[in-house]
Amino acid sequence: MYHSSAAELPARAALRPDGLYLDLRDIAAGQLQDPFLQQTVERVPSRSTVVRVSRDDLGKVITGTAPAGIVFHVGRCGSTLVSQLLKQHDGVVVYSEPLAINDVLVPPHEWPRTELVGALRTLGACFARHAGKPWVLKLSSWNTLYCHIVAEAFPTTPWVLCVRDPLEVCVSLLERRPGWLKDAGQASHRFAAVVDPGLSSGSVEEYLARLNAAYYRAVGALDPGRGGLVVYETLPDAVWNAVGPRFGLVIDAQVRERMSLAARASAKAPVGREAAFAPDGARKQAAAAPSLRRAVDTLARPELERLVSRFRAP
Repeated sequence: MYHSSAAELPARAALRPDGLYLDLRDIAAGQLQDPFLQQTVERVPSRSTVVRVSRDDLGKVITGTAPAGIVFHVGRCGSTLVSQLLKQHDGVVVYSEPLAINDVLVPPHEWPRTELVGALRTLGACFARHAGKPWVLKLSSWNTLYCHIVAEAFPTTPWVLCVRDPLEVCVSLLERRPGWLKDAGQASHRFAAVVDPGLSSGSVEEYLARLNAAYYRAVGALDPGRGGLVVYETLPDAVWNAVGPRFGLVIDAQVRERMSLAARASAKAPVGREAAFAPDGARKQAAAAPSLRRAVDTLARPELERLVSRFRAP
């Protein structure tokens, strides 16, 4: 098993026939202040070192390297606020949407599930060494489709799922569509087999509604004893009242004050370009086309209601 030094951050990963290749950067944990890890990689000059972990060594890690918490989410739902507020706690390092995790989870999966799990554990050990303290993994939204693989890789780690009214989520995705949603609605789309195996083609609005439904179903199959939901309207208070404690973090008055102050800013503003947070829920509700509203109400909302019922405290 390759052992990285404390300052080597896994920036990218590649699955090859002879093993897992890692692009390591000499970026210190204290520099991870950007909303997304890749922004730090692009902002901070660093030396790149490529190493290989053989397939036989995947997952052979020491105990205690799993994340203290995992943040799943459905996109455009306040998850970046959660990760940015957790960064206000000196006792934890947060890795926000690392591309190395995406590189392992992105379909088509040519490696068997056991080796994907091993690759995630190997990456987890690298992040743990880099952090040098408890660490939290905030994933990309589409990673939620494969949350069962992540949960198997880190079987004792607590997690949360950040959710928001699916209508508002879909409006945001239509207005600012990420690159991975190119060709959404077509059977050839990268995630079509998971979103709806029988889908041949359809509208983008219907596909986004099905995507949200698929997120809810995937998380609904996990052990509810390990997880919890973070509803958008409960932010930012939910970070210090629920998320932090679930991840084993002590939130004292000083940390809570730092988090509260940070919550006033836009969580996605790049470092050095701070901007104030502006609520947009009402605008997104008003902007939703009738066709999108029908798709969400028919396909996504019932699945969300089932998920909420499953995780609601008795």
